[in-house]
Amino acid sequence: MVTTLLSHSWKKLSRSVSFSKELTTTIFLSLFGLMVLGYALALGFGLNKIITDGLKQTDSFQFLNGLMLYYFVFEFMMRYFLQNLPVLDVQPYLHLPLKRSRIVHYLLIKSLSHGANLLVFVLFAPFAFTAIANRFGIASSISWLLSLGLISFCLHYLVLLFKKGLDDTIWGLLTLVSIFSLLGASDYYGWFKLSDLSSSLFALTVQGYVLVALIAILFLGIYFFSFRFFLKGMYPEEVSFGKSSAGKNHDLSFLQNLGSLGDWINLEIKLIIRNKRPRTILFLSAFFLLYGLIFYRNDTYSEKMPGLFLFVGVFITGIFMINYGQFLFSWQSGHFDFTLTRPISLRQFIESKYWLLTTVTVICFLLSVPYAYFGWKILLIHAAMTLFNLGINIFVVMNFAMWEPKKIDLKKGATFNYEGVGAAQWLMAIPLILGPYLFYLPFSLMGYPIAGILAVGVVGLMAILFRAYLIDFTVRRLEKRRYTIAAGFRKD
Repeated sequence: MVTTLLSHSWKKLSRSVSFSKELTTTIFLSLFGLMVLGYALALGFGLNKIITDGLKQTDSFQFLNGLMLYYFVFEFMMRYFLQNLPVLDVQPYLHLPLKRSRIVHYLLIKSLSHGANLLVFVLFAPFAFTAIANRFGIASSISWLLSLGLISFCLHYLVLLFKKGLDDTIWGLLTLVSIFSLLGASDYYGWFKLSDLSSSLFALTVQGYVLVALIAILFLGIYFFSFRFFLKGMYPEEVSFGKSSAGKNHDLSFLQNLGSLGDWINLEIKLIIRNKRPRTILFLSAFFLLYGLIFYRNDTYSEKMPGLFLFVGVFITGIFMINYGQFLFSWQSGHFDFTLTRPISLRQFIESKYWLLTTVTVICFLLSVPYAYFGWKILLIHAAMTLFNLGINIFVVMNFAMWEPKKIDLKKGATFNYEGVGAAQWLMAIPLILGPYLFYLPFSLMGYPIAGILAVGVVGLMAILFRAYLIDFTVRRLEKRRYTIAAGFRKD
């Protein structure tokens, strides 16, 4: 059965119309992966010397053990971004006399072929068979390395479970934030030191195989839990419909009072909620509200680089507007032709997007109000940057989004997904970032930074008052470019 499934997977790939493109991508990624493994192997051979000579640590084994849990935290995040769910079009097999359990076992075991599972061995095997073997013996070095490999395999299946059950949900985002916040707070406030726990735990691995056996039991438990979890979805009705939200009703009743404009906004909200990539952008925008904690807690920035806070304010209050707005027309690439055939007003089409971005930007500002804890100047900056985003930057984003937009597959995730990215996405960063400083710096250089912040807010407020003219300008550009945009989507 295994050879048959592998044969079918290869035939499906080789007979695909995009075979050459996918093969080129696979070869490039394989070469990149080999390069990374080569660098990891070189680092592994020099690890002992780096720790003892470079970092001046007398006991490289204890020092490295203290860092291992931090390494596995890093590996979890790396796997989260690089590791995909095991894929197999199972529907053609479900009516055949094949056990679903065998298909699930095939998928789970085949997923172990991921290159990330080699990294822990390539990186730490040289250290194990040199530094540890010379000190504790070859059996202890194997025990230590085996424990690392088993933990890495545990993370492999934990990431699969997370991406299948919690990824792309608000609960998944909250879980990640909570775990890493707890780890960061524990070190910062001294509740417990992860390095001390790590050092004590991995020191036990060279004293016998008891801990290795416990980790092996944990690995088997995670594997069979993953098996049962994936087996539950291995039914025709689950595969066909799954947890799709296509049939769910996400209508917001109050938008019906706005007529056709409300209908367009409602459709845009449905697009975000029902599709993976825009929904991920929404969740990440909420997470990005914590961006200010990196800068506002550091007195160095407030004393030596106060103007930097304008840059921070742009992203805290306008992160959704920027991330979602840069692909404003690419989101409709799959049905843009249909949109143009409808008896609609392009002004309402543009206004619906404008009011959606405006509403979320205002919500981001309200959620950022607690930053007033770091000083009322921070709140003033956020208020000024919100006005500037609503008056100036929103139209910069909307007009740059018309510049050669590219097709996007809404069902794909946002991680390492560069669909829709073009020159416009890079160039729009220049006016978005530098725009506020054109009005802030003249006052700041004269010694009036508060007046500069107020000037930025006043410019944004004036642009809001003249938004009707700016919307008209945007609509006229869309009227000129709509057929070019539609043709571009058909070529992708």
